[in-house]
Amino acid sequence: MTEDQTISYDSLQTIRLLIKDGPQLYTKLRHVDIHQHLLRQEAQEGRIKVNWTPTSSMNVDGLAKALSRQKHEVFVRQMNLVDIRDLI
Repeated sequence: MTEDQTISYDSLQTIRLLIKDGPQLYTKLRHVDIHQHLLRQEAQEGRIKVNWTPTSSMNVDGLAKALSRQKHEVFVRQMNLVDIRDLI
């Protein structure tokens, strides 16, 4: 298994749905059929690995929501972005 086959989630319920044999879905959406869920099938077959990652460590937050200055600075470091103003 390579690194690109690992998926990180910050939702423990999602992870339980993907990796447990008899998952329980706690939702009001009764039409969700977890047995036909592609990611669940891939996780059950061992083709992907699912890891829990705290929300604060998810770099996607910088792309999905407005961040405070401190969180924005953390996001910039996580993405290895650099200031190029002096190079322009």
